[in-house]
Amino acid sequence: MTKGGKVAVTKGSAQSDGAGEGGMSKAKSSTTFVATGGGSLPAWALKAVSTIVSAVILIYSVHRAYDIRLTSVRLYGELIHEFDPWFNYRATQYLSDNGWRAFFQWYDYMSWYPLGRPVGTTIFPGMQLTGVAIHRVLEMLGRGMSINNICVYIPAWFGSIATVLAALIAYESSNSLSVMAFTAYFFSIVPAHLMRSMAGEFDNECVAMAAMLLTFYMWVRSLRSSSSWPIGALAGVAYGYMVSTWGGYIFVLNMVAFHASVCVLLDWARGTYSVSLLRAYSLFFVIGTALAICVPPVEWTPFRSLEQLTALFVFVFMWALHYSEYLRERARAPIHSSKALQIRARIFMGTLSLLLIVAIYLFSTGYFRPFSSRVRALFVKHTRTGNPLVDSVAEHHPASNDDFFGYLHVCYNGWIIGFFFMSVSCFFHCTPGMSFLLLYSILAYYFSLKMSRLLLLSAPVASILTGYVVGSIVDLAADCFAASGTEHADSKEHQGKARGKGQKEQITVECGCHNPFYKLWCNSFSSRLVVGKFFVVVVLAICGPTFLGSNLRIYSEQFADSMSSPQIIMRATVGGRRVILDDYYVSYLWLRNNTPEDARILSWWDYGYQITGIGNRTTLADGNTWNHEHIATIGKMLTSPVKESHALIRHLADYVLIWAGYDGSDLLKSPHMARIGNSVYRDICSEDDPLCTQFGFYSGDFSKPTPMMQRSLLYNLHRFGTDGGKTQLDKNMFQLAYVSKYGLVKIYKVMNVSEESKAWVADPKNRVCDPPGSWICAGQYPPAKEIQDMLAKRIDYEQLEDFNRRNRSDAYYRAYMRQMG
Repeated sequence: MTKGGKVAVTKGSAQSDGAGEGGMSKAKSSTTFVATGGGSLPAWALKAVSTIVSAVILIYSVHRAYDIRLTSVRLYGELIHEFDPWFNYRATQYLSDNGWRAFFQWYDYMSWYPLGRPVGTTIFPGMQLTGVAIHRVLEMLGRGMSINNICVYIPAWFGSIATVLAALIAYESSNSLSVMAFTAYFFSIVPAHLMRSMAGEFDNECVAMAAMLLTFYMWVRSLRSSSSWPIGALAGVAYGYMVSTWGGYIFVLNMVAFHASVCVLLDWARGTYSVSLLRAYSLFFVIGTALAICVPPVEWTPFRSLEQLTALFVFVFMWALHYSEYLRERARAPIHSSKALQIRARIFMGTLSLLLIVAIYLFSTGYFRPFSSRVRALFVKHTRTGNPLVDSVAEHHPASNDDFFGYLHVCYNGWIIGFFFMSVSCFFHCTPGMSFLLLYSILAYYFSLKMSRLLLLSAPVASILTGYVVGSIVDLAADCFAASGTEHADSKEHQGKARGKGQKEQITVECGCHNPFYKLWCNSFSSRLVVGKFFVVVVLAICGPTFLGSNLRIYSEQFADSMSSPQIIMRATVGGRRVILDDYYVSYLWLRNNTPEDARILSWWDYGYQITGIGNRTTLADGNTWNHEHIATIGKMLTSPVKESHALIRHLADYVLIWAGYDGSDLLKSPHMARIGNSVYRDICSEDDPLCTQFGFYSGDFSKPTPMMQRSLLYNLHRFGTDGGKTQLDKNMFQLAYVSKYGLVKIYKVMNVSEESKAWVADPKNRVCDPPGSWICAGQYPPAKEIQDMLAKRIDYEQLEDFNRRNRSDAYYRAYMRQMG
């Protein structure tokens, strides 16, 4: 509960202590009112009880966060989920088996055949390092676990850690144990976080969310007082860990930078200057950036990438402000005086001019990197990034109101209410924690609107502000019913009480003005305590059922149950019976057990991680999607006519795997395959049809394909054996080798495979090392005529939003953007 155990105050002046040090001030305001004493619990007793209850709720929430995330283990066992987690597990196992040095020099020739992938320079390794570190520690303690099981449980472990960190942020912004406790409760089961932290969901976000919250907590904690700025160094370390786990570190970096800027403006509005803010941010930026550039995919991008330069600009201008403050103090000019403004204007204009000169020079040399397609998608309408690969990903669709409620449930309404009341409170008394949460709310809401996947970022702040509403109301109730009059009534008042029952007793109680609920109650019921207490009871009766009595707990359990499916194994109803569908998992095991170890498997990129992780076979592409041209090549092979496709595939693959179920089958994805292929090979669809609208089905009926679709390899592989013999395949090209139990997966053997091309690719002499003699040795496409003729038609794909691109107005680009609307 609140540290002050009393409810009302005598109106006085607000006194600021350290307002210039990051805006953290201690304000005291009070209101005097008269109330009848008696019938209330002692303040110290109620405070002790409320503290114990808050502690119990916090402990329960941490346990609940772990337990609900184990739903998948109870239903399906200790199994890795979905797609990307299989690569993360495979990489963790590789690190454990081969060590640090080999891991960072790992060139994986089992993926992206025939090119391979330099894993050591393209992976965010924090999650793998965490998994191996836990594995080593458990072995030292004699509680050894397999890498598989550690990868399964890490999301649940870090879900509990993230719950604690969200609660700490709530406490830092409210100074209330009850707000802290209820934040932990809401965050422990909020669906938006559950969707990325169920046991088995060993993806980057499950660890990165905890790292993000640790960074945010350390940052806000460093601004608590004028002496807490050294904690900014811990914020930098936490940020470095965050960078090593997830590409979403860009949000964290800009969030802290923007908040530092807001704190500067708030200090100026209060007529103060905070050197501790400068020190905290400098420690965060310098240490965090120093660690970030050590992460292979990041390197020097903090100084080159447009989406990361904001933090650098804030750093430079904060030091420019510090220098101007030094000059102002020498001139003894008040902070809001015209002389002070002139000093700052000269310093800022000089700094800006210098930065512009440097930026113009570097821009002319091509030094800066453009916004990536995924970042650009946050600022333009979805499906208009210019990249058909990015536009094809369902998670990149904007979130709707139904999505917000579905993933936040009651926390969606609590977020809105909490934002309003915290804004009102911040207007009277704003701490760094409050301003941080308000800014976090705005940015998280905006990015969630642009991309449904980023609803994950809304989970912490929505839970914290919902906890702020509920916890503040509980604090109000506790303080309202605490008896403090007997502790503070003077002897004369006690004598007056003894003389007659009708005489009123003067009660002096304190009310923390930072809480808008307290302020509203104190101002409204200062002379009507009984009515005030009745009002609190009514508010509790409304808010209790709304937030705690809602079906959030039941809804979250149902959501966890639905998210617990590993996707390669799922429950379904077949013929009126509930069965376990394990077609996908068994199919990958069939590859492992029934194909040669050097077998190459062609499939759409979605399944690459599972083919290598479970099937232990070489695949042509996977979810890393680092090479657009190569994915387009796969799209071309799958969507071209059968004979043309076979002429290409025989040089690159031994088997073709397709998902053949009606729902979620490759036929549903096939228009995207043609569209992506056509972005590089413009002979798939006509120039005025970059969206390949002629490659599909009439009225969405799979039995009514368009002529282009009917001729394609993918359609023929999908329909063969399922349409009463209407679709035929040349056995000299493809032979059906395996069909899963429920027909969800088909595997075809490629006939007449070119052993010459296979041997040529396998020969290390045909790899190109860059630089020569290094471990980064990329494979090449075989010199077969069919392959080389195809590559000759390939257009080197450039990000269409790249400002260094010279030919931005080609006919394809104009037609693509026009049809995307």
